[in-house]
Amino acid sequence: MSILEDISKLKRVVGNTPMKCSWTEGVRVCIKLEYSNPTGSHKDRIALAMIERAARERLLDRGGCVAEASSGNTAVSVAWASGLLGVRSVLYVEKESSPLKKAMIKLMGGRLVEIGDEGLDIYRVVEESEEMGCIFLDQLRNPANPEAHYYETAHEILVQTGHRIDALVMGVGTGGTIMGVGTRLKEELGNTLIIGVTPRGSPLDPRGPGSTPSRIEGLASRTIPPLTGWRSNVIDRIEPASEEDARSGVRGLAKEIGILAGLSTGAAYYAFKKLLKEGMFSVGDTVVLIAADHITRYPDILTRL
Repeated sequence: MSILEDISKLKRVVGNTPMKCSWTEGVRVCIKLEYSNPTGSHKDRIALAMIERAARERLLDRGGCVAEASSGNTAVSVAWASGLLGVRSVLYVEKESSPLKKAMIKLMGGRLVEIGDEGLDIYRVVEESEEMGCIFLDQLRNPANPEAHYYETAHEILVQTGHRIDALVMGVGTGGTIMGVGTRLKEELGNTLIIGVTPRGSPLDPRGPGSTPSRIEGLASRTIPPLTGWRSNVIDRIEPASEEDARSGVRGLAKEIGILAGLSTGAAYYAFKKLLKEGMFSVGDTVVLIAADHITRYPDILTRL
């Protein structure tokens, strides 16, 4: 059996995640529970998509090697998928990332390389990957990232909401999810408002970048993700959020809706509630959020909420 056949089988257990809808001040908020994927995040989708792309281009087969740089979730997903496909993986992960994510990478057979205070040097990572005989997947630039969400995640959201979506609110990490889903929603519905959430003081902050931007694990805080240029005129508005805003969003999601999501989702929920208060949404509107991962992935933060 070819690696592509194995990838096809593995894709059957990824996606088709549930959605929970509830009403808040007359607005229907629907949250896509992406933490229902096998490793607990939406990154399972892109890990398989990027590996499949490499296999289709005949750059990868069993016994090969892939490498990726990640704040954690994508690294976990790549370790999971590659291990099941008989492919070695080398994952470059920030030292500040959740210890639980690092443990999961090791559990699934991935080789963990921690990135210290010097930050990620993408050229060094690519060079090291090539020296080890690995293909660098490059989630920040790989078109398979937004395409997975365009064809799969967005399709599921449209079906689950009955093709009624007035706004999508979500954090901007690699930019793949918001660009993929946002592009599809605008193509099919025309007037869906796409709102990106960024750490306060990041280069995406409309008030300008700060010298010490807030850090929200999973969201881009120091660079503008290249994939935000995958399609033009997709993101309509950017809302900044601090780490404490994200924490308050996590608490609100848990107490008000009963969803235990991670910090990036907390930041999106905070932005949703802020914009709701400001009158951005009308009674009867449907607003979609994506629960990218689960709060239990951040035990150190969970104990301080």
